[in-house]
Amino acid sequence: MRVPLSWLRDYVDIALSPSALAEQLTLRGMEVSSVEIGGADWTDVVVGRLLSVERHPNADTLWLTTVDVGGGEPLQVVCGAQNIAAGQLVPVALVGAVLPGDRHIGRSKIRGVESQGMLCSARELGLGTDADGIRILDDGEGLALGQDLRAVFGEVVLDVDVKPNRGDALSMVGLAREIAAFTGVQLRLPPVELAEDAVLQAAEHVSLQVDESELCPRFTARYLEGAVNGPSPDWMQRRLLAAGMRPISAVVDVTNYVMHELGQPMHAYDAAAVSGGEIVVRRARDGEQLVTIDHEERTLDARMLVIAGARDAIGLAGIMGGAASEVRTETTSVILESAIFHGPSIRNTARRLALRSEASMRHEKGIDPNLPPLAADRAAALIAQITGARVASGLVDSAPGIRPRSQIHVELPRIERLLGLDLDAATITRLLRPLGFEVTRDAPGLAVSVPTHRLDTVIEADVAEEIARAYGYDRIPSRLPDAELPPYRSDPEQPRQAVRRILAGLGLDELVSHALIGPAELRRSGYDPDDANLVRVANPLSVDHSLLRPVLYPSLLAALAENVRQRRGDAWLFEVGKTYWQQDSGRVAPDAETAGTGRYEQWHVGIAMLGPRLPRAIGASPQDADVAEIKGIVEALHVALGAPAPAFRAEPEGERHPHLHPGRAGSIVDQAGRGYGSIGEVDPRVAASWDLPGRPVIAAINLSRLLALVPAQLSAGSVPSAQPIDRDLAIIVNETTPIGELLRIARSSAGPLLVDLRPFDVYRGAQIGEGRVSYALTLRFQPETAGDERSVEKAMNRVSGALRHHLGAEIR
Repeated sequence: MRVPLSWLRDYVDIALSPSALAEQLTLRGMEVSSVEIGGADWTDVVVGRLLSVERHPNADTLWLTTVDVGGGEPLQVVCGAQNIAAGQLVPVALVGAVLPGDRHIGRSKIRGVESQGMLCSARELGLGTDADGIRILDDGEGLALGQDLRAVFGEVVLDVDVKPNRGDALSMVGLAREIAAFTGVQLRLPPVELAEDAVLQAAEHVSLQVDESELCPRFTARYLEGAVNGPSPDWMQRRLLAAGMRPISAVVDVTNYVMHELGQPMHAYDAAAVSGGEIVVRRARDGEQLVTIDHEERTLDARMLVIAGARDAIGLAGIMGGAASEVRTETTSVILESAIFHGPSIRNTARRLALRSEASMRHEKGIDPNLPPLAADRAAALIAQITGARVASGLVDSAPGIRPRSQIHVELPRIERLLGLDLDAATITRLLRPLGFEVTRDAPGLAVSVPTHRLDTVIEADVAEEIARAYGYDRIPSRLPDAELPPYRSDPEQPRQAVRRILAGLGLDELVSHALIGPAELRRSGYDPDDANLVRVANPLSVDHSLLRPVLYPSLLAALAENVRQRRGDAWLFEVGKTYWQQDSGRVAPDAETAGTGRYEQWHVGIAMLGPRLPRAIGASPQDADVAEIKGIVEALHVALGAPAPAFRAEPEGERHPHLHPGRAGSIVDQAGRGYGSIGEVDPRVAASWDLPGRPVIAAINLSRLLALVPAQLSAGSVPSAQPIDRDLAIIVNETTPIGELLRIARSSAGPLLVDLRPFDVYRGAQIGEGRVSYALTLRFQPETAGDERSVEKAMNRVSGALRHHLGAEIR
């Protein structure tokens, strides 16, 4: 916000220099980004009076003027502007003058006639954008001929960055209130000398209907007649220009002036264009069209708030008025709006239409609920003073009355903890009262009455912030924390990093995918996208990012499919990521993470393999990844982490994962039979929906449960004194016998000498008969003494007997 100091001094006495004032405001949270001095780039520009204006003898569009600059002979100046007349006061750049942009003025001949300087427009002086005519000065009261124009227009302007929570400071009075507080001087509010016409009644000319009171908490209006809407006074134009606003006309300039003065956005409607004076505050209709005063046609929707007449919209609430009802030079009757609108609604409308204004910025930050009637009276009084308009009696107000102050209870020990300052009640009262707060005793603390313009002060911590600002942030001593540091806490990410290193070391490539997926990906993976337990994004960027994934499988399958599209048919991938779901007593695990909102998340590790990796030996043909391959990866992960070897079992009919092959999949379980993962071949229908060739395999493990199996401390045994003894065993069983069950029985019956057990070959063929399969197992025993063959043979016999008894196996 641009703040001219001459304007600011109307409301508060300022003894500080501009740089010192900027420093003090910055220390109190009102950062001053720059201090500009208007006219600093001028030299030799003075006030002159036009003595004569005649046509140039050699040009139809030029004028030959004589100008009195207060000393010596009048100057002869050639000018092309068409708005000049004898007797006017104008800015004159003398010979040798320098104008903004390093423009030097010298003697020149224009169409054969000497010109001794130049008459200046507002743009040439850097006082505005108007270049159509000479900048005509006021009636001359207080201006001396030959006076340096910098004394008239030279203005010190602070560029203040008002923070989003301080809408009250987005005005001259708001900043003056802050300055008065820290300098200890008296704040002067602008006078409101409003004379109402007893015959003219506002209620007879303006009717108000607010359909959306939540979006428009207060709407006030005044009615004026008999206005002569010419240019605004020179002093008002100068102030508006310094504040960054372009003067337009008296009525419009007053609304902008009061907005900058008090912080209340206002709008003036041509009453003749508002049918019957009927004003309705409502939501726009979908597809409704409105031409705003910038003459752009805008398409509205039902999320936007408009000011409407009997039928059509006449303005965008809190942002910009409509062209059909804008105030023009011929306007004589005016409806003056002063209202409060819901900040978030205004911000969303401005964003959707790419239309931000000075008014919308103030509504977004919040406005004092008691300010609209005061601003309406102030603006009406100024319009009446400048244009001669008559102000109708009565204020049309949708929510009349004074809004009470809010009360906040403050505990002194709490303030001390927040600020690090030991302040008593008297000191706090002394700091807060200049800012408009009232403080009273309220055992065991204080009751702070918050002024209605301080919408940002809601809780005790907000009061503490005001105390700190008033005390001075720079005066608060710095202290290092003296509390004992907590004990060492290991990095919670370390176990997951270990999993990543292990899987990368096993030859897999890490995948990092987005946790947001779409319903189509879930459906293609065999899952129901309409499941009530899914976590849905309220405002997704696209439908493909509208769900938080409940499982890792869609992400893994999508990655395989992308590799296939890129002609890489040997993708072996893994991902460590989270899954998400809503509260469901059947799925909530004790190790799931939640913020108490009924939504849960959990870490998983997923593995997906497609195609061959590398030949097992020189000259050997590469083999596609299969269930045995991914099972080996899972087992190797457990071994590397130090977790017990996993067991595998067939999934019951009602618990099968829909993305897995019904006959080539299973659950990963611990030694107690508790499941914590799935593994198997992808269902051919799911693979086809992702355009995956071959027979991809996939596994997913609940990482929290896997890491819970890892002992806190790993112990190492002594080096055995005897060499291990290896034995091979070939078993024929029915095709339907799960190999996991076979290994479980063999492992449990072998006894303590068995240290390793794994299958190394599978055979199906005519030699063993249809519906049967032969597995070749290798068993490693670690005897306590060298040559203890007898104990190994006994263990082998127990294994063979147990397999015959439980599985009907045939030992080859």
